[in-house]
Amino acid sequence: MNNNIKDNFLWGGAIAANQAEGDFNTGGKGISTADIQPYFANAKPTDLHFNNIDQQHYEQYKNGDYYYPKRNGVHFYERYTEYIDKLSEMHINTLRLSIAWTRIFPNGDESEPNQSGLKFYDRLFAYMKKKNIEPIVTIFHYEMPLHLVEKYSGWKNKQIINLFVKYSEIIIKRYQKYVSYWIVMNQINLFDREGFASLGIIDKHDGNYLQDQYQALHHQFVASALVKAKAKLINPQLKIGLMLADNLVTPFSCKPDDVEAAFNYNRMQYFFSDVLLRGYYPAYALKFFSDNQIHIEMTNQDKKILKDNPADFLAVSYYWSHTVKANEKSGQPELVDNPYLKENAWGWSINANGLYICMSSYWDRYGVPMMIAENGLGFNDVIESDGKIHDNYRIAYHREHLAAMKQAIANGANIFAYCSWAPFDIISAGTAEMKKRYGFIYVDYDDEGNGSGQLIPKDSFYWYKDVIDSNGLMID
Repeated sequence: MNNNIKDNFLWGGAIAANQAEGDFNTGGKGISTADIQPYFANAKPTDLHFNNIDQQHYEQYKNGDYYYPKRNGVHFYERYTEYIDKLSEMHINTLRLSIAWTRIFPNGDESEPNQSGLKFYDRLFAYMKKKNIEPIVTIFHYEMPLHLVEKYSGWKNKQIINLFVKYSEIIIKRYQKYVSYWIVMNQINLFDREGFASLGIIDKHDGNYLQDQYQALHHQFVASALVKAKAKLINPQLKIGLMLADNLVTPFSCKPDDVEAAFNYNRMQYFFSDVLLRGYYPAYALKFFSDNQIHIEMTNQDKKILKDNPADFLAVSYYWSHTVKANEKSGQPELVDNPYLKENAWGWSINANGLYICMSSYWDRYGVPMMIAENGLGFNDVIESDGKIHDNYRIAYHREHLAAMKQAIANGANIFAYCSWAPFDIISAGTAEMKKRYGFIYVDYDDEGNGSGQLIPKDSFYWYKDVIDSNGLMID
């Protein structure tokens, strides 16, 4: 059998500090945006008013009497050796994880970093190295210091650029001996769905929210390029990447209006990587801004920074796919479900073919090294009478998606890593629940944080171990 996956391919998983670590007030850590996300049973992300939050809900959630799951996570902070040991048993050789900004700078604008936070990651990375697991680090993953939201209005304020670059420079310099691959911003293109988690801004209902979002995004672009410049001065061998959540769509029908709507939608999805890989704002984006009365404050120095510091690689998270149709009244693109696809209990469609198409499309457009930074699907796993979790549905999902990845590689795409989301169960990003489980390892906590915390390998654990041991050869 032939195999087109390179021998040094990185097989692993991905987590975020705010969904896994817990110990939100340990070791001098500050409060982040994630720490005020409450849990509501059976709620949908659109019902929570959290991702794009207004002042009323901000005050309600910040000062309310709720259970905040991300303050506890799955206790990775105190139990990291147990988790890393289990991952080592699965033979993974990489773990994408984030550093909590609030562990290093609790408020975000201190003059000196928090040594306790730095020492925690010293221990974590050293232990990962001992277990032959290479960290891929996301510098900013939806955990902005809350102080920066309240004092500076988040990324809308240009001062955040220097504060973030200072934080980034400190951790890159300190951990360069452990970390070769750095992702600056998690899913930078989800700014419109994550106005609070990603941008740290609050909707004032003053008609300026869209303007504020794009201005904040511009500051993230500039910060990303500056981090690349700083990293290359620290160590020219380091690789600095950008990350997208794949949102490419197909037309709902062959109706010309639907085809055009999908084309226009996709072009604005390429906008983020066009800026950070090509180094400039494309004409179609400038036209979009003009049509929507959006004015980006952008200096000539900003333009030079972007042009001189394109990212080294592209990281992509892929979960589902959508189709687009033209709204009959507005003519604007409208996301609709694909009737040919099955969904999980949370309405996420399953389409492995979409992974092949998106990775191939990005490769054809940019020709830079790529990694699959997240891929998985949440299921409500059940411990059976034999004490095991028989998750053939998860095995089927990953088998199909890994086959799609191999197809993209066979057609020329340079993909160097695959990170499942998540290798062990963690708190859900959107709904802050535990029962939406992604892991190959069952973590015995429930939605209210109760449970033994036992780590139980699922059937998929042993299957993924075999995939890794064969370097993907066993995938059709």
